[in-house]
Amino acid sequence: MSRYWIHSAPSDYRDDLRECARADRCANPRIETADGKTTRLPALTPRAFCDSCRLTIAKALSDLPELFIRVHSCLDKSGQTSAGPVVSVSKSAPVPVSLPADELLRLVLAVLVSWEERVRAVANLVELDTDTSRYRRDGVALTQAWTTLATHLDVLLALPEEPMMRAVSLREAAALPPGTKGLVHRTAGYADVFMNLSGADAGIEILNLTWRCRSFLTDTRPKPRHMSGVPCDCGFCDLYEALDDDGQFAGATCKRCGNEYTGDAYRDLTKAQEAVVKKAGARRRTVLAGAGDDTRSRRA
Repeated sequence: MSRYWIHSAPSDYRDDLRECARADRCANPRIETADGKTTRLPALTPRAFCDSCRLTIAKALSDLPELFIRVHSCLDKSGQTSAGPVVSVSKSAPVPVSLPADELLRLVLAVLVSWEERVRAVANLVELDTDTSRYRRDGVALTQAWTTLATHLDVLLALPEEPMMRAVSLREAAALPPGTKGLVHRTAGYADVFMNLSGADAGIEILNLTWRCRSFLTDTRPKPRHMSGVPCDCGFCDLYEALDDDGQFAGATCKRCGNEYTGDAYRDLTKAQEAVVKKAGARRRTVLAGAGDDTRSRRA
């Protein structure tokens, strides 16, 4: 039986804790130290995601409609063409100028609508007319799916595993467990496969969709920040932050030597630098104090 109502009474499941589904990308990790080594572990939670990661998913979901509109605006670049006579070649619909934009838009719609159908069934919402919903305009389909998911986010994130169809590349399809059902489209280079997906997968897919939209809109991609004041092992202070697929801090990279640091390694590097600065400050205070004693003795 589905336990999506756990979100209304999580105190009943204090002993039923599990690690946050975002794993090493958890926004509120546990930091454990053993044998002098620091380990970053996912937060423990009675739900699929900890509270911090749930807020991250909610924020990503709220950003999707605007990102969808911006990606959709990249389909038609006819306004940028040079002036000249209009030549009619075919009465069929033209191929979108940006095929990557069209593919991304179809992916966003397919994923959101598929989760919308599951949430409607579990939350006992009014089911959509299949014949009518099949011909919904993209904007209408996005609005209805987004409204349902945003209103019932906790229901979505608590869904149990069920088979759902997803389009994957042939390479990804080849790596799936034996016996996975689906249909291979070799000419098109992809396969439609049935995968067992739960609410945890829904949260991860929403985060990935948001990040893919931001990555497509290169002007919104965050620029790596210079980590000033912390030298690399090569001796130069030329470290820049590294971001994960969700745009979150994941470590640092030296632009001079190319050395890469994980988040934990960078924190250790920062602690070592703080110790050096503190030691240098103590030495400077000792030198100044000694100079003051010499000055007083000469005056005497």
